[in-house]
Amino acid sequence: MIIYGNDFSEKDIEFSRQNRLGLEVLKYANPIFADNFDENHPKMSQWLTGVHGLAMHGAYNDTFYTSVDPLICEVAQKRFIQSMEIAAFHGIDRVVFHSSYRKFLNGFSAAAIDTFITKAVAFWKGMEKNIPAGMTIFIENVEDEDPEVFVRIFEGINSPKIRCCFDIGHAYFNGRSVSLNRWIDVLKDHIGHVHIHDNNGQNDDHLPLGQGAILLAGAINKILYTVGEDVPFVLECDVEESVKWLRNVGFDV
Repeated sequence: MIIYGNDFSEKDIEFSRQNRLGLEVLKYANPIFADNFDENHPKMSQWLTGVHGLAMHGAYNDTFYTSVDPLICEVAQKRFIQSMEIAAFHGIDRVVFHSSYRKFLNGFSAAAIDTFITKAVAFWKGMEKNIPAGMTIFIENVEDEDPEVFVRIFEGINSPKIRCCFDIGHAYFNGRSVSLNRWIDVLKDHIGHVHIHDNNGQNDDHLPLGQGAILLAGAINKILYTVGEDVPFVLECDVEESVKWLRNVGFDV
């Protein structure tokens, strides 16, 4: 099982390094941190030294790229390109961006969902030319409630450069009317990256593994069986506590 930690704290970074885990960088998702790149990249390069496997979370604040306002879409495009350029500088070839789905869409007609999917596919097809050679982009389910809607975006994009980051905690919280098994079955051909954390179904708590209500062991085993053992699981929560839980329930970490 491939495990990535996070850079929530220097403690998490050091634990990931000492335990030969990968690392997903989140700090550059903050636009202020990214805009101060010249000041921040030396420290980040130091943190990344000796880490086994790297990914990066790209910009997500206010990046509503299926907006009807073209200026908002333009901002999202610029921030995403900035994220990819920063990742390339650090030698990172896996970058995660959020889905642009918003929960209010569920109350609209099927035509509104179709329009959302059309705009999302068009945006990512337009972005494809900006993806550096050797880099893969992963779109993460966030507010998404229905895997059948989410998968249509990947089918429409139809590119090996743009795949799915399946977030187990988000699927459980936002799409809890659909089982995790169904989410995985629908998305399995597109999943190349996984975010994992726990919650109780009431809030997106990002609890350490085993401290919420999600049946995580079953979900992990299903992903390993249906997607493959080369997919990284990124701990978007307390790394040390979560690794301890994984080892206690029998995963080889």
